[in-house]
Amino acid sequence: MKRIYFVALLLLTTLLCVSCGTCKNSSKINLASLDGSSWELTHMDGIEINEDALQTATISISGARISGQAACNSYGGECIMHSDGRIKIGDMMSTLMDCHNMMYESIFLAALQEAKAFRMDGSNTLKLYSTHDASGQPSLIFKRK
Repeated sequence: MKRIYFVALLLLTTLLCVSCGTCKNSSKINLASLDGSSWELTHMDGIEINEDALQTATISISGARISGQAACNSYGGECIMHSDGRIKIGDMMSTLMDCHNMMYESIFLAALQEAKAFRMDGSNTLKLYSTHDASGQPSLIFKRK
């Protein structure tokens, strides 16, 4: 009887160790897969972006820089991404064209600037969060171009 408990405890311990190791490894993000990538905005604050929109926001990640089109204006700035999912976007510069519906662009740029964490869903979806622990709803969701 003691032997059955011992074997069961051993199996449970092994399973626990394997599952913890798997979780730990899967939380690391391969930053090399993001370098040189381009993304198109699909959702902002939980609202799906209409595919027929004339102006779509984009981001491109290259080294420690982020750039793109914020609907009307081009922007760029420093971007530091960590393999544990933390992100820090520095001050950004943008062109100053005046287009209609600039509120959409202002909300997008503010959400981008406030991003503190990111997550990947597979290799084709990038989510940015305004919380450090990536809890709740992502503020911006992009699909790979």
